[in-house]
Amino acid sequence: MSAVLTVEKAQREKIKIPILLSGVSGSGKTVSALFLAYGIVSSMYPDMPENEQWDKIGLIDTEHRRASLNTDVEIAGQHIGHFKVVNLDEPFTIDRYEEAFYLLTSADCEVIIIDSISHNWEGKGGVLDAVDSYGGKFSDWKKVKPLEDRFKALAINDKVHVISTTRVKQDYIMEINEKGKSAPRKVGLKMIQKDNLEYEYAVSFRIEQGAVAYPMKDNSNIFAEPKVLTVEDGKKLYEWSEVGIDVAKIEKERRQKEEKERQSLITWITEKQQDPQIMQIVGRATNAMQMPLESFPHKAALKLYKQIEGAN
Repeated sequence: MSAVLTVEKAQREKIKIPILLSGVSGSGKTVSALFLAYGIVSSMYPDMPENEQWDKIGLIDTEHRRASLNTDVEIAGQHIGHFKVVNLDEPFTIDRYEEAFYLLTSADCEVIIIDSISHNWEGKGGVLDAVDSYGGKFSDWKKVKPLEDRFKALAINDKVHVISTTRVKQDYIMEINEKGKSAPRKVGLKMIQKDNLEYEYAVSFRIEQGAVAYPMKDNSNIFAEPKVLTVEDGKKLYEWSEVGIDVAKIEKERRQKEEKERQSLITWITEKQQDPQIMQIVGRATNAMQMPLESFPHKAALKLYKQIEGAN
């Protein structure tokens, strides 16, 4: 049954930012992601030592362990520390991506970089591989939609900030260089992932050679012109994500209030069971729920309370 639709006043909520960086090989996606991640974490924990801040960043590496080559080096004047990494080899199934992701969240990582998401699309064990295993017909795509939905749930996670990188198909164009001579330049074409995946992200950049980031989608309205991404950009994105009401905090407070009321209701019902009529009502309820009274969820305890009140 569908939920009842209501009209509400729009409110700006705090979010965990889903960010997408796409680009050709060697364009600087991984380093750009690390800079943004460190900017976010250093804003979340400004008083934490630098080495502990880097320890809050986790990276899923499907690129033959190349991300770790950027550890403990200085790039563009910024030191890159020892982040946590899960090196993911084939098969690139959603099960293995999920396992890597939750290993990092269990290790207290606050920003997860998925480098890259292209392997889950065209790699061995990925979505295209799964479609082929069903026969490769157009109708087989609906069979892999649950896999696509599970992957989207990782990329658009509401518990941690996620930065995804994706490869793009590449080609070369001839242009005049700074010496006035014709020279080839690598350019990106189509993203190697599902065509409409970009719509799911709050912020999306196309990274070109020289690590220049072109904003493709920007819900934050921070980025207007192409630029090389820095730690400061990560800090700005974090500040933007923190504007508004804290939905997670409100939900936690609601659950705490609900649990306190649940315990009070169960205590009241337990005391009322001295009455034989009330004992019968409680017995029928516990049989129907197939659990003891003390395990009743809030809604069931409230319903039983109203039954007892109505019986008096």
